[in-house]
Amino acid sequence: MFEASGGTVNFIAVLIPALMGAFYGFKCLFNTDNAIAEWGIGAGSEFMVKLTGTYCGTQGVMYIILLLTSLSGSWALFAFGTIQAALFLVFGYTTVKGKWAEVEGVNATNEGIIVPAILLVFHLYIMFAMGGIIYG
Repeated sequence: MFEASGGTVNFIAVLIPALMGAFYGFKCLFNTDNAIAEWGIGAGSEFMVKLTGTYCGTQGVMYIILLLTSLSGSWALFAFGTIQAALFLVFGYTTVKGKWAEVEGVNATNEGIIVPAILLVFHLYIMFAMGGIIYG
């Protein structure tokens, strides 16, 4: 596993987003009520929270499968993750710092900025430092 990913650092660079995807996927799909209460976004958001969970969970599972098999040729999946993380960072920042954060009951924490920033850093590392593996 470690050798196929190009070493321990590369393995960890893929493992972190995989675990983050699995964590948020589980939280949104199977702990929906608590996630909605924690974020203060209201019961009307359940569908979108679960939709987000399907995406996050799928990404986490795909990355884990790649780690267990081979990262070779998986550039398109990581490119998608990189673009999504960049968009998530921009829109997460503007949302957390915007008028939505002022809505009564909303718990607008910096989680909406920190999580996508971490994802973007790891995805950029994967895209540029691991090019010899993922473009193969």
